[in-house]
Amino acid sequence: MLAADRYRTQTGKGQLVSLALSDVALAAVAWRGDLTEVELGGEERKKLGNDLYGAFGRDFLTLDERHVMVVAITQRQWDGLVEATGTLEAVALLSEKLDVDFTDEGARFNAREELANLFAPWFQKLTLNEISEKLNQSGVCWGPYRTFRQMLEEDPRCSTQNPMFSKIDQPGVGEHLVPGSTLSFGGPAESDRNALRAPILGEHTEQVLADDLKLTAAEIGNLVDQGLVLTTETDS
Repeated sequence: MLAADRYRTQTGKGQLVSLALSDVALAAVAWRGDLTEVELGGEERKKLGNDLYGAFGRDFLTLDERHVMVVAITQRQWDGLVEATGTLEAVALLSEKLDVDFTDEGARFNAREELANLFAPWFQKLTLNEISEKLNQSGVCWGPYRTFRQMLEEDPRCSTQNPMFSKIDQPGVGEHLVPGSTLSFGGPAESDRNALRAPILGEHTEQVLADDLKLTAAEIGNLVDQGLVLTTETDS
């Protein structure tokens, strides 16, 4: 239960909830451990590119020139990666050569370059579809890198199959995919997540003047004639 919900339950009163984007960013780097490493260890984390810090995680190029990201944090994920790539013997020999135990995720991180060199040829010989099938069969934690165009064309989560998205025909722009609320509560109100098109300049001028300022039609017409307000009818 959120603190605001608990406060309402206990007191029967509402409470202002604020969220600063700077706090979100600061919390994210703190959760990653970046701040703690400097505070307690005195050293800053070095740039790793796409490598996963503290375990094995690396992107690989496929035969059809796509990229996939593979992560092995748990022992099951690691065993699956070794099984799928057929590198059990090669990994065992590398473990013996380096005198390390690859059941330790830290050891996998330290030897990430050598391990990546063992796995890379397997990825380079297969297409994305072939890799997808084999990695899924072995329970590997992985995902494809996609451009925005590829995401629109390939990922059903980035389409109207996802209740968060809807197609909107925006005047002057055209029909395009727009996200609604990211919160899903289920039930009959789920359709309330759909986004609305942006209003046209001046579209609600008359409504605001009449409903909120209580102006008459004659008064609104006078303002329009003087060029003091804009409505969709006068928009050129």
